[in-house]
Amino acid sequence: MRAAVVGKPIAHSLSPVIHEAGYAAAGLTGWSYTRFECAADELAGLVAGLGPEWAGLSVTMPGKEAALAVADGVSPVAAAVGAANTLVRRPDGTWYADNTDVAGMVDVLTGAGVARGATVTVLGAGGTARAALAAAARL
Repeated sequence: MRAAVVGKPIAHSLSPVIHEAGYAAAGLTGWSYTRFECAADELAGLVAGLGPEWAGLSVTMPGKEAALAVADGVSPVAAAVGAANTLVRRPDGTWYADNTDVAGMVDVLTGAGVARGATVTVLGAGGTARAALAAAARL
């Protein structure tokens, strides 16, 4: 199976190193993870050209909003945030968009001791900033 991170710029991403190590630790032989330089307006074409060996994509800037339009189905979290950081191929070949940033940020914030009612400042206005706002609202 194959997976990749997509975004522009992407050459700096450590995602391939992290995922390849995770695959090895989990015993997922035959799995590979790479990166694709891909602008938001190129995402639909890239996804349409992927063969059945592709399990999914991690989506970073600037494609998080475009990932919603590419997907055949969208999680409630991704729809509410207006951004997806994950595209997963379903067994029927369709693509499902999700946003794992929100749950991840909730875990990090609670682990750091941020409690319900705390004041949170978010800098930015993109998909990750919207996920941070959603995470803060869940606290």
